[in-house]
Amino acid sequence: MGRRPLAALVLVAITAGAFALGRASAGRPPAHVASGSFAAGHEAAFGGFDGGWAYATPYIVTLRRGGPGITYRFARRWTMVPGAEYRICGRGICSTTKR
Repeated sequence: MGRRPLAALVLVAITAGAFALGRASAGRPPAHVASGSFAAGHEAAFGGFDGGWAYATPYIVTLRRGGPGITYRFARRWTMVPGAEYRICGRGICSTTKR
């Protein structure tokens, strides 16, 4: 057997092996899917604001102690507006617009 047929046979074997490994892993969930205690912690921290966060929007948030196994949770939040000045007012946030 010459070198070219042997090289072609090796290439076919490698390709078939890679295909088989890819198909075997197709049914598995991705490794980065949140589950278990991480997912529970995420839900506990963000639960009160589910789906209401905007991309590229700055927020002022107030953190509170979380429940068992959860360090913090979001208690309140304020969307920041360009041109406004913010300060603490008692237990909340006051803002004034710059002129």
